Amino acid sequence: MGSNSKNIINWYPFEKDMKALLVGKNLEEIEEFISKSCELVKTITGSLETSQLQDQKFDVILLIDILPEISAKQALETLKPYLSDKGRFLLAIDNKFGLRYFSGHPENILNKKFESLIGYSNEPTKIETYTKASLEKMIHAIGYSTNFYYPLPDYKLPNVIFSDKTMPKYNSIDKYMPYPVEKSETIFNEIDVFREILKTNPEMFPFFTNSFLVEISPKPIETKYRYISFNNIRKPEYRLITKIADEYVEKQVVDEQANNHYEQIKENLKILEENGLNTVDYIENGVIKSKYIEQKYLLNEVLSEALSENKNEEFEKIIQDYIEILKKNTVKIEDINETVFDKYDIEIEDKEILKELHFAPKALWDMTFKNCFYFEGGFHFFDQEWCEENLPIEFILYRSILYTISLRRYCNIETLFDKYDLQKYRPIFEKLDIVLQAKIKDADVWDLYNKNTYFDIDSTKQELENISIRDNAKQLAINNFQEEIKNLRAENEKLNTEKQQLEKQCLSLQSSLNETFYYKLKRKIRNIAKKGE
Repeated sequence: MGSNSKNIINWYPFEKDMKALLVGKNLEEIEEFISKSCELVKTITGSLETSQLQDQKFDVILLIDILPEISAKQALETLKPYLSDKGRFLLAIDNKFGLRYFSGHPENILNKKFESLIGYSNEPTKIETYTKASLEKMIHAIGYSTNFYYPLPDYKLPNVIFSDKTMPKYNSIDKYMPYPVEKSETIFNEIDVFREILKTNPEMFPFFTNSFLVEISPKPIETKYRYISFNNIRKPEYRLITKIADEYVEKQVVDEQANNHYEQIKENLKILEENGLNTVDYIENGVIKSKYIEQKYLLNEVLSEALSENKNEEFEKIIQDYIEILKKNTVKIEDINETVFDKYDIEIEDKEILKELHFAPKALWDMTFKNCFYFEGGFHFFDQEWCEENLPIEFILYRSILYTISLRRYCNIETLFDKYDLQKYRPIFEKLDIVLQAKIKDADVWDLYNKNTYFDIDSTKQELENISIRDNAKQLAINNFQEEIKNLRAENEKLNTEKQQLEKQCLSLQSSLNETFYYKLKRKIRNIAKKGE
């Protein structure tokens, strides 16, 4: 993973005559890169000791991973005298409210969970962290202007860098993978949450982004590149940098290991031209470039928008036209030994299905919705890095549907696989896709990313449900007891009432008996008295 740490600056338009000052820690790889890009490089690590600098001026001062006891404000103010008149700072810094910190990812200063979210209030010494708003306020107060970039997953190992000119969208936020931290579990996948944030309110992205790269200068600097992406998961021989400027897109190799792959892409451009397919890519002074086209014209965006507006006929027509474009110059092949399936030892039980497939002799298998613009009724492909002989174009359609996640918001992709008769090919297409991806991916890096561990929400939820069930059972028993007590009290009141009634009856009977006894006794006495007379 270390070889990707220089991504934070290896795309930046340094000039050979620049003098650079590097301040921070863990800077070995970045220092090596800067020394090849600038005329002079000096490094300060572990402090802001400037005595060695004397009266020297620097065209760029990089503040990357500075120590927690040194605030960004302190660093800018201390180093301001060493900045040339046309110089600039590049500050790489974490966002205190980065989305990953809400997921349980430990912050980078103390390696503790949730500390930045509460402002390190439990710590004995003050630690100053920033949001975009607080950075802007602090920097502008010093008298500098700013350009903000948003590296993801963060500035330490960026896979993609957005800017205020090109912010992420629902369909483009998945250009990176969060990297794991040892002995750490997170409670959600941040990309899924970013999608919901962007769907709900895209303006909230800068508040939740994980970190910033800030270009800081006394005078405004025009942003040259608005978007940068990297291929961190690939093997070194396939790693490229894609840089989007206002009017063009440019590709460069990460290092010389990818030179052969770069030349293969140039050959793939010739294949597009030979097959009469439109492309926005071109070669200028040996550099692969593309015309800059707005994201809204991406085919995946156009198709998703059509479905969102219930324009189903338009959606189906565009896909049908796309299929016809893919079918251009295809051939029928019945012998599996002549196909890509034989090359990668993919067995096909029912070889009769080969007769129904359309094979491209030189197939650019990444001609997917995401690598195609659709405007003025035509398809314009770009970024075609991969070529295989005798590969079926149905496989390209399969990958287009499978990897266009936004379609799932509006339709069931199983329905699309059925509609375009792809279901019967899925077993062999899945195997082919796995093989082709494995050919490109760096297994060690891929395994590292796969060590991401998420707190098991489902099992936790089930346990909470079990607790709830047990609590409900206890509550039901309590309710039954209370009802029984209520009934017993009512029964008791009824018995008391009956008792009182019986007592009254007894008293009445007693009284009646008494009266009868006295009456008879009186009569008897009276009769005895008469006889005595």
